[in-house]
Amino acid sequence: MSKLSVIVRRITLIVLIFVLLFLCVVRLISMQIVEGDEYFAQTERSYTAVQQMIATRGQIFDVTGKLMTTNKPVYKVIVQKAFLAYSTQNDVLLKAVQTLRDSGEKWNDSAPVNYTEPFEFTTEDGDSLRAFKAFINVNAAATVDNCVSALAKKYNIDTAKFTREEIRLIGGVRYEMEKKDFSYENRFTLADDVSVNTVIRIKELGIKLSGVDAVEESAREYVVTDTAPHVLGSVGAISAEEYDTLKAEGYSYNDTIGKYGIEKAMESVLRGTNGERTIVRDSKGVALSDTVTKEVSAGNSVKLTINASDQATLQEILANQINWLNNSADRGQDCDAGAVVVLDAKSGAVLGMATYPTYDLKQSVEDYASVIQLPGSPMLNRCTYGLYRPGSAFKTITAADGLINGLIDRNTRGICTGRYTYYADYQPKCTGYHYGYNVVNCLKWSCNIFFYDLGRRLGIEELCSFAKKFGYGTDLGLEIGGSAGQMSSPELYEKLRGEAWDDGNTLQAAIGQMDTLVTPMHLAVQALTLANDGVRYKPYIVDSVWDYDMNEMLYKTEPQVVEVIEDRNDAFAIVREGMIAVSTLVNWPTSSALWNFSGLPYSVAIKTGTPEAGSDGVYNSTVMGYYPAEDPQIAFGVVLENGEYSRYMVRNIIDAFVYHDYQPDMDENGIILTPWKRR
Repeated sequence: MSKLSVIVRRITLIVLIFVLLFLCVVRLISMQIVEGDEYFAQTERSYTAVQQMIATRGQIFDVTGKLMTTNKPVYKVIVQKAFLAYSTQNDVLLKAVQTLRDSGEKWNDSAPVNYTEPFEFTTEDGDSLRAFKAFINVNAAATVDNCVSALAKKYNIDTAKFTREEIRLIGGVRYEMEKKDFSYENRFTLADDVSVNTVIRIKELGIKLSGVDAVEESAREYVVTDTAPHVLGSVGAISAEEYDTLKAEGYSYNDTIGKYGIEKAMESVLRGTNGERTIVRDSKGVALSDTVTKEVSAGNSVKLTINASDQATLQEILANQINWLNNSADRGQDCDAGAVVVLDAKSGAVLGMATYPTYDLKQSVEDYASVIQLPGSPMLNRCTYGLYRPGSAFKTITAADGLINGLIDRNTRGICTGRYTYYADYQPKCTGYHYGYNVVNCLKWSCNIFFYDLGRRLGIEELCSFAKKFGYGTDLGLEIGGSAGQMSSPELYEKLRGEAWDDGNTLQAAIGQMDTLVTPMHLAVQALTLANDGVRYKPYIVDSVWDYDMNEMLYKTEPQVVEVIEDRNDAFAIVREGMIAVSTLVNWPTSSALWNFSGLPYSVAIKTGTPEAGSDGVYNSTVMGYYPAEDPQIAFGVVLENGEYSRYMVRNIIDAFVYHDYQPDMDENGIILTPWKRR
């Protein structure tokens, strides 16, 4: 190649580079100066919103893997601000509500005003009305028509364009949207669980309903509704008060949250992780982009320690006992409530928790007011929140305390002559005459005077300290919560009555009376601690946590020891003898044969109580114990309110949870003849 050719090529290349640079400069000038305003306007008119995608909540299973609570697909009508034009939003919302109304659907609108003229307030709750009026900027004396006018003013609803009834419809939805923090990030659910036909209609009206859409999501489904409703619990919408706290934790007003039971206790496990979608639109509401920027992650599932079948049986045992008392028993015919707790004696795992009266979980979700109005407070979980005096069941604690501290031994004889005469001014009676009985027989015959004297010698401070080791007056740590109860003490007595403690109060505290209050769960934990010779386990009801579909176990609950009572002088073995002796009272010639422990291959360890429940001779009936006495598998606590014969339930509990064989004795009409199976 000649030297001239090389020069020509270089010149040509340089010219091309200058031409390209010139064109780029021209284009940049055009974009910045000629077209700059247009591009800037486009930037000003576009909107970006990040919206949450709701995660599917984890499921709840019983210990066998039976599904108890799951999710079902439902259609919801939602409003998204990213697609809702400001200038036409009132028209769109009215059209959406009218469509729902014509389809027979309900929509979310809590404004306390009816929909048709003449307008009326729909509540007489003064606080609720005042809050509504304050929200829409009217004074407390404002009339209902004033309120409708205020809705029009607050939400710029054209009074010349819309009728008063239309203003009410639009205003109610706008009011609800504002309460639910409607924003680009937080969509509004206009209607829950609508029909397929409604979905089709909403889709058909898509052009007229810009910003309104029908989407398929999951909703809670309660598969087992009449078994352990207090344990399972339910979910509900987030309240305004809850939202103030939960907003910082990533919740939106569209989320649901566990309200009680396992649903609340395991909220962080069941909830899952919401996803996110980023939406960019122009000023006309046209989407420029809609991108999933964070994937949804379903919640984890929970397996409980209870067996749904055994739980249902336990509820039947309790209901049958109360039914029999009401119709056939010689005493306790006014019994109207009760509770039973059954624990795994070797771990503290809850095997069953039954409370009476009970309720249907589905009914409570769909019609909460109707359940609240049922007699007997069925939604109260008496197993964990019902508080009762333990009565003579407490004597096992007093006995163990005296034995461990060496104040008595197996052979120490009582001095019961029917009345305790240590104090001149306070001489309580006993239920019989037990002179010379040792601790085993005094537990068997429940001699008050033996334990009065032992309690006096121990002193109230020692009794309080020792009872606490059994869980009295403490939060037991159950996942679904519960009352701590209380143990009688001088401090509590003065707080409740404003009076100083006296010596006679110590005597009553020693037999489970006075101000001592425990739950049936406390009684079951007491029995468990006795069964394990002073080792107290923390009760628990969550067996394990799994991924959503139960394919992989993420963690399993391990038994946790929370207290170890040093056993000296064979205290727990001696108390066990006394509890076994209680169960052998069936062999006493004049005793009722209805205890019916005959045929069981092992001994039963129990202690009963008949604590005062108030004035006018009202008593409860308690029993706690474990089986087999020699190698305990189950521990239990029972309370019958205004009842009797709680001990009759023990054989049925053993049959149901150890031998899985419970068959009540009924006539041809299903009437309970006896609360136990004839053997």
